[in-house]
Amino acid sequence: MGSMYDLSPHPQWVGALRRFIQPYRDALLNSEFVTRAVRAQLAVEELKGWMLQMYPFIHAFPKFLAEALIKVEDDYSRSFLIDNIRVEKAHAEHWIWMGQGFGLSEHEMLALAQGHKPVLRDVQSLTDWMWYVNTKGSLAEAVAATSFAVEGATGDLARRALKGFETYGTRPGVDMNARTARWMRSHARFDDEHPKVALEVVKRYATSERIQVRVMQAAKRSLQLMELAFDTAFRAYSATERSGPPERDYRIGERRERDVPLEFPERRFGERRGRGLRSVA
Repeated sequence: MGSMYDLSPHPQWVGALRRFIQPYRDALLNSEFVTRAVRAQLAVEELKGWMLQMYPFIHAFPKFLAEALIKVEDDYSRSFLIDNIRVEKAHAEHWIWMGQGFGLSEHEMLALAQGHKPVLRDVQSLTDWMWYVNTKGSLAEAVAATSFAVEGATGDLARRALKGFETYGTRPGVDMNARTARWMRSHARFDDEHPKVALEVVKRYATSERIQVRVMQAAKRSLQLMELAFDTAFRAYSATERSGPPERDYRIGERRERDVPLEFPERRFGERRGRGLRSVA
């Protein structure tokens, strides 16, 4: 493979991966937060709350990638992660600029990122999951959960919401300048390519059926937790929900009706103990 962006043909299991996570991508991209952001229907305070609460996650994102980098065994994947760490460090600064354009201070945002103030539970759960999968999971799981699932969905969100986001420049207290819009514009560009290269890395390391299944579950979990975090972050600052942080009526795992069977025909068991092989559809 020459350039990092010279993509290889996908093996059959990648189609199963995409079909498996599509309902969770759709749920995130059609969630109340994203829908209202696209239509510029969020109150300024709600959007500011989302920016404030999500900043610790954005701040830590390059560190997640650095944990995955430790597991790399080839130059292609190493180059991708090093470049992605560089880009995401810049994006963390762009997030601060975005918050400042909406009236937040850098001090407020860093107070959450440095642990001086607590973040909302569902936002913390997303960050905890990212730490876990990047430190304890395989490289394929880590890259699938971060650069493939999270960055892929973020790119779609940015492309959908950019136009509506920029209209907030007419709202009181918002200074919509080039720095304020930098994060949205950057993610609309970079996060179109990064998930594609991330999938190349995943394909290199997900060489067994067991790892491929774990990759699917890791990507799914990231998308589910992103949806919860986004919804919780903006609702906590809604004028109609000032009584305290919102509680959701469901938790991870309670949408099983949306899961689809994994398409791995002829799975085989019994090889380890010398038993006769049996096929399972």
